Amino acid sequence: MSDFIIQELEKLNFSKMEAQVYITLIKEGELNGSQIAKLLGASRSSVYAALNNLYKRGVVYSVPGDTNIYRGERPEILVEKLKNNFIKTTDILKEKMSQLNTDKKERNYINIKGTNNFIEKARELLLTAQREVYINTCIDLQTFREELVELGRRGVRVIVFSYDKMNIEGLPIELYSHSTETEYIEGCDSEDVRLMLVVDLTTTLIGSSQGRDEDIIGTFTENSLLVSIASEHIHHDIYLLKLREKYGEDLIGEDIRIDSILEKKLGEAE
Repeated sequence: MSDFIIQELEKLNFSKMEAQVYITLIKEGELNGSQIAKLLGASRSSVYAALNNLYKRGVVYSVPGDTNIYRGERPEILVEKLKNNFIKTTDILKEKMSQLNTDKKERNYINIKGTNNFIEKARELLLTAQREVYINTCIDLQTFREELVELGRRGVRVIVFSYDKMNIEGLPIELYSHSTETEYIEGCDSEDVRLMLVVDLTTTLIGSSQGRDEDIIGTFTENSLLVSIASEHIHHDIYLLKLREKYGEDLIGEDIRIDSILEKKLGEAE
């Protein structure tokens, strides 16, 4: 038991000798340095050095009227004191560390490779949402069922756009689908698998694969420009869909197009 307690105290910034001295005082009561050294089979200099450190930290006290006699702080009081000090220190550390490199924050990008890694990052990011989520994907939304249901419970608005027919049974989301299919087909209609996710206009996750059997490669960032680009992209897809539904035709005719390489590529895809 003592060995276990010593190991745990060492995790709390006690040296092995300090832990042994404290445990000895708790077991034996009031002792002087020589008595402790004899019980531990240690040198008096090492024991007195440990007592001095423990005294400064309020772990042991000198007995009134005799400064050579020490007693240990009651374990329950010591543990509570250590806990409070730890919480106070970590709170201060969290505040100070959050102020580091704030000027570099928006330039940071995290690349993610592997479909499983990408999906897990999307799940993790979804659960951070507090107000609103935008999604553009052909991935089965039931993949994120647990996260989406939790967001619905918390009152977070989830807006989804897809070119594919999606299975949204039981999901508290708003879906805007460009698909003309009447039945849901599992998986993406196209060869490319894609996901574009924006959370609270602060973070975005974008990724795709070059085939259904290929790994998804993506990027996660808090860069405000990329967050805005992804958000606007999803909104514009929804606007164009609603305009087509309202007027019964594709409003992007020849008089609107600008004859770009992108338009030619999209035309070939159709």
